[in-house]
Amino acid sequence: MPDLDTREWLLTNGLGSFASGTISDVRTRTYHGWLFAATNPPSGRTLVFSHLEASLEVSGRAIALGTNFWGHEQISPQGYKLLDSFDINPVPQWIWKQDNWQLSRQLLMPHGWGGGKNDIGSHRLLIQYRYEGSDPAILRLRLLIGDRDFHHQQKVDSGLEFSQLLAQNQVCLQAIFSGDFGTPWHLRWTQGEYQADAVWYWDYQLPFEKERGLGDREDLYSPGYLTVTLQPGDTVTLEAQTGFPDQLQSILTPEIFAAAVEAEQERLSQIFGWGENQLPTSPIWQQLLKASDQFIVYRASIAGPTVIAGYHWFNDWGRDTLIALPGLALVTQRFELAKGLLQTFGRYCRHGLIPNVFPDV
Repeated sequence: MPDLDTREWLLTNGLGSFASGTISDVRTRTYHGWLFAATNPPSGRTLVFSHLEASLEVSGRAIALGTNFWGHEQISPQGYKLLDSFDINPVPQWIWKQDNWQLSRQLLMPHGWGGGKNDIGSHRLLIQYRYEGSDPAILRLRLLIGDRDFHHQQKVDSGLEFSQLLAQNQVCLQAIFSGDFGTPWHLRWTQGEYQADAVWYWDYQLPFEKERGLGDREDLYSPGYLTVTLQPGDTVTLEAQTGFPDQLQSILTPEIFAAAVEAEQERLSQIFGWGENQLPTSPIWQQLLKASDQFIVYRASIAGPTVIAGYHWFNDWGRDTLIALPGLALVTQRFELAKGLLQTFGRYCRHGLIPNVFPDV
């Protein structure tokens, strides 16, 4: 799969949480997964939701759309061979296609920080599948989950268990390890039937970690799978979110995904003044501006902005923040952000020096 397993995508939410993977949909790093939640923004990043393993049944024939590396250099299934296209704008979108059907998937991580001290949202991921074809289809989505530090690999352990509580169109999940509880989160969906079917998948291989001389094997837990019957033109929307379900939250609908995409585009437009022509409007420049915003995050310990030194594995560092500040905040005309960054690190200034890391890291 030339280039498809080396070209990567990244989603962030301004709180330190992220989602990341490859165009081919195969996981090659410890840092690939759909929801790494920053439990102490922007640090404490924990993988809770790895991905959904999808298969599509059309005219009685089931087709696996996922791609996985396993131990002993095996690749199975090989869904990347059906991948027709990938696009990053406005959100990552994959399209798998065969003779008489097409399935698209889009991912979006809503921004969780509005810029103010009290304007803090949640750690969420939205997913939407859309089916087109000449016949109805059955989409099966198997949940692959974990509960681990983003630097580590998860292994089957006699002391590691997962609880799941099923309600209407949602399931709440939480790891339990030797009496300690992990990060709770829940997944909900617009349509489909969920079947609890607990099973471990052993021995995923992560080739890039092997190249780095680090642990390169991981086991993932699956609590069950979702089965959705789709007519041509139908969609199914899912939302993963940390915490326990809120009884007051609105019902999940397909329109929520479109509204979230529109809200993200509007947020970026306001930040960079695209509509007012304050900055260059070429596609390359806009993509750079969009990428630069992914490094700006909220630090809970000081209730202010800071800069992630790099993805996937760095935290926010004083040295890197000051090096990057002119490009991230001045060239982009985000002067209030520049002021906030200087205030963030200035409050820790001692004898003319600022720290490279924060006390709670």
